[in-house]
Amino acid sequence: MTKDEGKTRPSKLPKKVQIKRAARYLITQRGIGGVSYGDIAKQAETTPANVHYHFGNKETLVNAVFQENFEAVEIVLRDIWLEPGPTLDERIMLLANYFQERFYEFNDDERGRRPWSMVARAQFEEYLLSPEIQHGIAEMSRRFEQYLAHAIKLAIGNGELRGNAPINDIVLLLTPLWYFSSLLTQHSGLKKMMRHYAAVRKTLQAAYGTTSPEKREEDLGNGPDLDTLA
Repeated sequence: MTKDEGKTRPSKLPKKVQIKRAARYLITQRGIGGVSYGDIAKQAETTPANVHYHFGNKETLVNAVFQENFEAVEIVLRDIWLEPGPTLDERIMLLANYFQERFYEFNDDERGRRPWSMVARAQFEEYLLSPEIQHGIAEMSRRFEQYLAHAIKLAIGNGELRGNAPINDIVLLLTPLWYFSSLLTQHSGLKKMMRHYAAVRKTLQAAYGTTSPEKREEDLGNGPDLDTLA
């Protein structure tokens, strides 16, 4: 989402959808505590009364926005980690590419420092999160690790990783990419995030992969060109 996309232009989308989009944009940028009904109404080009008509109170709106986000992320997680076919290395790149797309929803070029993960932003305001949202974040994290472990087992089964590859250790190696990618781009930019992904892929293949060093270098070279990300 670029800097103007949160402000829903004249659209055929139902006003309720436009309000949720505006709320998601503002919460991601400012946090829950930094956003009022008036802010959301202005972003959605409507009135506070109309926001109240559709959602009642702010907590209901915030819960609806997060629930929609959880459902969307669940689809992405299943597509990346559970669909048969891709190697584990390819799945890691699918996650990197998904986060790169999310980054560009909120930033105009790779030098941008705008936050792009609503959930990562919400971690700084846990005291404002309803029990439903806290449960949703915990469940999303649990499923990420569960699906990732499944993909690692598939990689062992198809011979991409050695049979003695430690599943739990690899999960721990990869989960920081899931939890902290948004924060990393805020501090160091998109290229740094993509280099982290490349470093983890290289380390994982060197430690537990079954391909030759030459083949590993060739496969790693199939990632994005870090000098042309903008």
